[in-house]
Amino acid sequence: MSFTRREFMKCCGRGMGAATMLAALGYAGRENAFGQTGDYKALVCIFLEGGNDGWNTIVPLDTSAYAVYASGRGGLALPASSLLPITVPGAGTFGLHPSMTGIQTLWQQGKVAVVCNMGNLIEPVTPSQVLATPALAPSGLFDHFQQQTFSQNLRSDNTEGWGNNLGSNFTTFNPDPLIPMLMTMVNNAPFLKGPNATITLQPGLQLGISGLPSTGTPPAQFSGLQQVAAISEVSTQSNLFNQRVLNAIDDSKVVGNIFSGSQPFTTQFPTSTIGQQLRQIAIAISARNALGQPRRQLFYGQMGGNAFDTHGSQLTTQQTLLGDLSASLTAFHAATVELGVASSVTTFTLSEFGRTIRINGDGSDHGWGNHALVVGDAVVGGHFYGTYPPVQVGLPELDFPLFSVAGNFRGAFVPTISMDQYGATLAQWFGLSPASASQVFPNLGNFQTASLGFLG
Repeated sequence: MSFTRREFMKCCGRGMGAATMLAALGYAGRENAFGQTGDYKALVCIFLEGGNDGWNTIVPLDTSAYAVYASGRGGLALPASSLLPITVPGAGTFGLHPSMTGIQTLWQQGKVAVVCNMGNLIEPVTPSQVLATPALAPSGLFDHFQQQTFSQNLRSDNTEGWGNNLGSNFTTFNPDPLIPMLMTMVNNAPFLKGPNATITLQPGLQLGISGLPSTGTPPAQFSGLQQVAAISEVSTQSNLFNQRVLNAIDDSKVVGNIFSGSQPFTTQFPTSTIGQQLRQIAIAISARNALGQPRRQLFYGQMGGNAFDTHGSQLTTQQTLLGDLSASLTAFHAATVELGVASSVTTFTLSEFGRTIRINGDGSDHGWGNHALVVGDAVVGGHFYGTYPPVQVGLPELDFPLFSVAGNFRGAFVPTISMDQYGATLAQWFGLSPASASQVFPNLGNFQTASLGFLG
């Protein structure tokens, strides 16, 4: 089902409480079409903060390859019998982390793709080139903050996120929105930083004009404000401003009711932070027409607190985190199916870097290359994109010094696919023209392939 503006306007009188919707003053005069359109697409970025260990997320299961993996990982190696098998055309048999049962099911349905050994790159490099010329790698390699910034900005300075830049190409697609099309579930996401307006839809926050209660009679100052704004003035500018005030009050009630009312689908989500973020995103998707966003929406969610920085207790920590991620992504996909938009919504994961292959006690250290998941009915699923390298020690790709940590030879893969290529593939599906790609993905021209082909 999908909410319409008309349905929510019937509920406007209930009012909503705390948060900030005064920015809605900039979205006035909304009397035109909010109808359905067949050209709807949404991208959902899920950031795994801290550096997820991709080598235990997806593990080679062919006998010889698994033996190499087990030798390289030592005490971090997952038992082959615990892994969830998947068949990868042209690559063999692999196993998903044992907690990712939902992702295994979606893989078998062709709804999941894996992008292998991807990471932050300025241009293609080899280990020997990086060792000889460290400036060929992004600055601050292996540093959480600097790599989180680069993965979401595609440059070292925290100025504009590629999500915000991407959104600037679609401002005319939703000509009269109640709220911006760039929506984040957390504050201060570099991915959406920039000149284009964003809104935070953090679960648990009530959306509406501050001071307007969710139930009962509104405070006297609100009634007075509405009465004053309704007075016809001699000045055209004053009348325009007054109308914007009235529109802002009306629109804030619409938005507040959307996100505090009954869930518009039967799919149940995990009660975890990421589960509730994805539930909030599903609500926004369902209400896209009421929100004045009938054609494009772009979302950012995050498993934060550097939770994936597993220097210790990695096996138990990752079990919990990946289980939560899998269950939440599976529920979200089910909700998109229920809402009839599964082929129009693509979800993808990001992480600032991968982990080292070798164990450091009972965890792993900061690495470089990593694997990412892409989920949705538009995905050309059941395939790997890029090459899954042999997970063993003693390779040049592994045993080069982490030059931010002197003498550390625990090993990290140099990525063979760049974040720019990954993002450009998603953006092309979203509708970005090839001519605009370099403006959003500044390093894309350094790579031979602009599209990885994982979206149909």
